[in-house]
Amino acid sequence: MKDVPTNKFPRIVRAVPDPLGLYLHAGYNDHKALLNMLATGDKSFFGAVFDPTKLDRHAELREQIFENKLDAILDPRTIRSATPGGFSDAISALPWGKNRPHNEDDFKGLLGRRLIGDLAAFTCEHGFTQVMAPSHYISNINDSWLDIDIESICNFRAALDKVGCSSIPMILPLAIPYRLFRNSDDRNALIDRIRQLPVNSIWLSIDGVGRNSSAPAARNYIDAARDFHKLDIPLVANHIGGMFGLSLLAFGAVGGIAHGVMQNESYQTSQLKKPRKPGKFGRKRLIYVPSIDAMLPCKEAEILLSSRRAKAHFACNDSRCCPRGAKDMLHNHTRHYLYQRMHEVAGLSRMPETLRPQRFLDQHLRPATDKAVAATQIEWPDNSILEKMLRNRKHLDTLRIALGDYSEKNPPKSFALHPKMRAARN
Repeated sequence: MKDVPTNKFPRIVRAVPDPLGLYLHAGYNDHKALLNMLATGDKSFFGAVFDPTKLDRHAELREQIFENKLDAILDPRTIRSATPGGFSDAISALPWGKNRPHNEDDFKGLLGRRLIGDLAAFTCEHGFTQVMAPSHYISNINDSWLDIDIESICNFRAALDKVGCSSIPMILPLAIPYRLFRNSDDRNALIDRIRQLPVNSIWLSIDGVGRNSSAPAARNYIDAARDFHKLDIPLVANHIGGMFGLSLLAFGAVGGIAHGVMQNESYQTSQLKKPRKPGKFGRKRLIYVPSIDAMLPCKEAEILLSSRRAKAHFACNDSRCCPRGAKDMLHNHTRHYLYQRMHEVAGLSRMPETLRPQRFLDQHLRPATDKAVAATQIEWPDNSILEKMLRNRKHLDTLRIALGDYSEKNPPKSFALHPKMRAARN
């Protein structure tokens, strides 16, 4: 029998990084797509954020989230409920709602503690595994809502403990304008104010920032987020998707991202400042083309995928996602979007933190810019579509160059803590 050589020394095994977080806000009809994903065993996300006004409609999804040991996160909608455009009859019907938009007095004194108590009881009654603390949009460091929110959050932790839900982690949804976020003095003053809050993570909602934001915004976001690392709790970029969101993960600015299902990939408060107009507003059917980081209307996607050569460039070639290629990409567009986003975040998770920036540039941004060039060379029937492709190409080119320069001059000195999955916490 031939001798098998043995190693005298143990092999060094590189530690697998903790996974990066991906959370999905469940919109009105999104439970259908998410239930289908869970049924097929695709659950490479951390959990879903639930709107309490859609509690019955999303009951089955909540049950499946529980069963799959993912997080069911309650968003009490207090940010929206204090604005003319965010307030609705459905919000007013919640146990902590009013028949008008909330004002500051609603969260003060005995009245405020009762409101907080109703929210805590609702959270526990429906078994949510995480909850967003009651907070509001903070327009500047002297905003009177800030003091009110700090007291409300402390009262909310005490109320949860009192009703037997001391184990439920609490999220601070920090909604602030971009100008406050990028101002170093104001940002650090805000960090000092929230340092002692009894929260387990922070979700940043930066007004005016999202998937189509500029390259300077990406650099500013990374710089600003690093100041929050000293709080030593996980940081999540809320309402951010696309290549912009992936860049924040790759550069260690945040440990997770959160957005809707083909929507809410940017945070804009402009529509909350005016009373909402009556009527229903449907969502356009969009097709996600990850190779160029584009969300295209169906007709534009069909043109993009019309030739064999174009399909080779832009069609989904992942047989598990779209077995029939472009056809599934168009007809099962929601599944395609969800699967690809999970795959993108999981791919970054497998990279060592210190190598992520350069690998992201080489394996994600550079190929995307090359494909974006190819998209501008298609004979589009409408010049407006060509102009859109040219803008997309310029956006990706600028992002790649700016982040490449940033990576050389500002190597990561700290990395945001990653949120932990519910199964890992337990």
